[in-house]
Amino acid sequence: MAATDFGCPLGVLYNENVQLAALQGHPPMRLLDRVASCQTPLRLALDRSPDVPFDVTGPSAFASQVAACPLRFVLGDDLTRASAELAFADGAQLADYLDLLRIPAPLMWVEWNDEVHQKVIHETGSAADFYAAASGRRVGVLLRASSDGQRALARTFWVDAAVTDPSNVILSPLETHIDLRGEFAEPSDIDGILKGGFAGITDPHNPAMACLLDHVRFRFDDTWQSYYRAAATDPKAQRHVVHAALAAVARDVPLLLAFFLLLSAKEATRSFPISRFAINRKRQAHGRLALLDHIKVRASLDAVHESDSRAAEIDGRQSPRLHHVRGHLVRRDNRVFWRTPHLRGSALRGMVRSRTVCLSFAQPREARAGGHNV
Repeated sequence: MAATDFGCPLGVLYNENVQLAALQGHPPMRLLDRVASCQTPLRLALDRSPDVPFDVTGPSAFASQVAACPLRFVLGDDLTRASAELAFADGAQLADYLDLLRIPAPLMWVEWNDEVHQKVIHETGSAADFYAAASGRRVGVLLRASSDGQRALARTFWVDAAVTDPSNVILSPLETHIDLRGEFAEPSDIDGILKGGFAGITDPHNPAMACLLDHVRFRFDDTWQSYYRAAATDPKAQRHVVHAALAAVARDVPLLLAFFLLLSAKEATRSFPISRFAINRKRQAHGRLALLDHIKVRASLDAVHESDSRAAEIDGRQSPRLHHVRGHLVRRDNRVFWRTPHLRGSALRGMVRSRTVCLSFAQPREARAGGHNV
């Protein structure tokens, strides 16, 4: 690929021999299993110097870490949507709870359906158009956190639904650095980023989102810095490389932070451990790689309860008509609770009929162009 040819998507730029194959009769593998199966190192070469290869960091560099990871989460689509809505429709509430957030484990994997994520981003006006390439795509993040859970280094992976070859998993060339204390220095310029400096992103139209993104920085790992310095030799190409790389991962951290908050909130999520023991016996008998155990996590959105109206009668207040109260987060000192959707009031006084959905953090904002500063 020519050094100045940056018109293709970033994923193709650093894995240009990807060939898609349709699934035939087999259930789709989780992305975590695909990453753990990656074995081939990633090697690139510039057209002008085909005899000088670049060995860059690829998914195979993290295969053993994913396989040994003690905590792997796979988000249900309902929880992905709930987390995305909390991040992009009501980022102010999420920003208010940042002091309570902690990365749940020293080493963990989080995986989700990117189509659901991108739909919420579009619906809330955070992006003018729906990112069509996300259809059927799965995204996963491997996080290594500090002992206090306030800092983490993350790497992001993704794969399209039709891909069957584990070697076609895409790894972002960027490291994502999270500091919940917000102690990052000012980000570098384009030239500094390609020399190992940190990139920062903000949203000038959304103070809450800007607050969340102020706790995040991005950095090309050393091997990708070397490759891009050789491949992007003029300012326009360098700016394109940096912005394309950032655009691919920038909106993932708010989703992760929202998930961590919901995971820590009492009764906000339901976890289902998934054991691969039985299926792995069959796979190993046929010489196939074992699949990884993980935890499927769903949102607690479906339970609707009737609240007891007698408390209101005891203190002299008259009970309101029976009405639906949507699910919402409640903070009490240093703890967060998920208040499940419920019916409140007395049916004897009538009923307020509503079509309110169980979970709604805010009305979508008007579509507006977001921005990022580097």
